[in-house]
Amino acid sequence: MRKYINIVLAALVTLTVFSCTKKADVEGIEPKLPAIKLSSLGYQQVGPFIISGTTANTLLINFGATLTNEQTGAFKLEILEQQPAVGTPPVTPPPVLKTTINFASWNGYDDTSTPTATPAVIVHTITATPQSTTYPNTSVLAGTILLKLSAMGLTAGKTYTVRATAFNKDGSKSSVFTQGSFFTTK
Repeated sequence: MRKYINIVLAALVTLTVFSCTKKADVEGIEPKLPAIKLSSLGYQQVGPFIISGTTANTLLINFGATLTNEQTGAFKLEILEQQPAVGTPPVTPPPVLKTTINFASWNGYDDTSTPTATPAVIVHTITATPQSTTYPNTSVLAGTILLKLSAMGLTAGKTYTVRATAFNKDGSKSSVFTQGSFFTTK
């Protein structure tokens, strides 16, 4: 009989300690989450990339992001050119800003595109697709950015770093994600 009482007590303690609700998890975790966070930048294409002529590549960049109690706003990409190492011992200087691509939102065209012109001119595009999540105030987004490399003024034979900055709706909060030596041109 004593054995059964111990088992029941152990079960009661276990249920008491480990019984949680989703609501308790959300309330405990949500305040610790960043308001806006870029989590990744990447691509699946094979480089180096052709930047001019009729065979110039379009680079498809994938990104991931989350927003907690926020809405998407503007999005900015900065393309920085890696500099060669100099001196003895060799020291690599910081990359130099080559071009900036601005999007008014996380879905649409960059500020150099004129989609309503005849003919329409689409240079760079961005799309952010909501992903399912069980947290009511957190948006998880998977995004793609199409960059027309021939329109960016890049130099053949160079390596470029990409710095992405995502903003919330009113521009008061942002997240920056930098991917060094991201792509190479030919």
